[in-house]
Amino acid sequence: MTRRGALLASAALLAIYLVLSLGNDTRGFLGTDTGGKVATLRAMDAHHDFDPDIGYWAAKWDPNGALHPLYYTSHIGDRWVNVTTLPALLAAEPLYRALGYRGALLLPMLGAVACALAAAALARRLGARDGGRLAFWLVGLASPVAIYALDFWEHTLGLAAMAWATIVLVDVVQRRRPAWFGVVAGVLFGVAATMRTEALAFGAVATAIACLAVVRTRVTAAVVMGACVAAGLAVPLLANQALEHAVLGSSLRSTRAEQTVSDAGSSDSAGRVKEAAITTVGVTSAGDTPSLVFGAAIAAAVALAALRRDARLAFLAAALLLARTAAGLDFVPGFLAAAPIGAVGIALGWRRGPPAPLLLSIALVSLPLVWAVQFTGGAGPQWGGRYVLLSSLLVMVVGVVALAEAPVAVARAVIGVSVLVTALGLAWMFQRTHDIAESARRLDAEPAPVLVSRVAHLVREGGAVHDLDRWLTAPSEADLRRVARVVDGAGVDRVALVDIDGRHEPARIGQLRRQRGSHSLRFLPGTRLRVWTYSRE
Repeated sequence: MTRRGALLASAALLAIYLVLSLGNDTRGFLGTDTGGKVATLRAMDAHHDFDPDIGYWAAKWDPNGALHPLYYTSHIGDRWVNVTTLPALLAAEPLYRALGYRGALLLPMLGAVACALAAAALARRLGARDGGRLAFWLVGLASPVAIYALDFWEHTLGLAAMAWATIVLVDVVQRRRPAWFGVVAGVLFGVAATMRTEALAFGAVATAIACLAVVRTRVTAAVVMGACVAAGLAVPLLANQALEHAVLGSSLRSTRAEQTVSDAGSSDSAGRVKEAAITTVGVTSAGDTPSLVFGAAIAAAVALAALRRDARLAFLAAALLLARTAAGLDFVPGFLAAAPIGAVGIALGWRRGPPAPLLLSIALVSLPLVWAVQFTGGAGPQWGGRYVLLSSLLVMVVGVVALAEAPVAVARAVIGVSVLVTALGLAWMFQRTHDIAESARRLDAEPAPVLVSRVAHLVREGGAVHDLDRWLTAPSEADLRRVARVVDGAGVDRVALVDIDGRHEPARIGQLRRQRGSHSLRFLPGTRLRVWTYSRE
């Protein structure tokens, strides 16, 4: 792929993302983190500055913010902050101010283009005969990258930085770059870590494996490369910390990293093993045994199709995938299920010459470390294993190049499976964003002056469009007692309580009594909400 060809392909891919994004509702999102981010962008726009303070209407009666409408909101000084990645928000603010939410989406779209370009560069280093064109288009349009390009998450930006850092390490190992060039890899891994905490795990493993590959013949080069990566890594991390202190008066990313390590040491190991399985082969958000069996069967069928050079096995994988959707569209959380060409890379990549074994080693050896430190409780409602996207990209690129040696019918069938699962993901995203937007509209139309959610992340799902000055979030019974104090202090005589349909609600909230009658509304496929009204006696 020439430079001119890469530029034209990048422009075309960006145009495709822009067209695809038009199908999604701008008031609904792929996940709750996006709702919090866009709510912050909306607050910045209202302030006409870069202050991420989203405020809290009930702070006078709830100074600790236990009932803040947006779950995971931190009270920093006099600010209420729902921020996970400050640099991405600051970069998106001018785009949001000028063009709205669709303007802010240019950032993840450009990140996705950078991921596709990295895939093409890796494919060239693997000896791809087409110069990496197929890897570019498949990673761009038939992998989890396509899903994350259309939602305001920082995943594509972080993934692109990690992928290009890996390319730098490969070049050092293959003597295309001097050992001191490791500083570039370190900077890129550091940039990724300001957005994705797992980048630290990937960076550590990738650097260690690259150094081991070099040390056998170039001991000094291995030492220099490792030191340079460490030095480069520190630069963006320290810069990000300084930025957070300047804007917020506190550090967010370092606190999140410390919490991640703490959680890894205290969480249930059996639960982590299950979530590792979900993010590897799960095909539904439930993450139950049938989901894992279906996902494993799909990945195995695709791998066997390439190994046995039999396209019928790929058709079987497609049939299993369609059978999975019979109950409705859903998240596909497993990276081998969402990017099945990766199974081909794992099955056939070891037979290829360098740097395929190096890339596969980085991808697979990193997984246990990432699984050990990834956030628990969110394995199911995500697309393609969002904590292991680098592993997904690396094994997929190896698989794309390996497919070039398979019969045309087999290659086309395997590619078709990957295209199919991504198409289902795009359809799911379209459905989900519209459902979230519609439920947010109906909830905000409730006449009660205060709305109380018993579902922790409900308001955060549509946080960018809800009137946050009416909402409280109270998942626990202790929270309901806090609600009573807030409504008493605010002089509110009526509230609407929102919960998943079928759950039991108390007869009273302080001096407010539950009224007869309630009504339900659709939230997501298979899930309905019920709204109860409480009035003061």
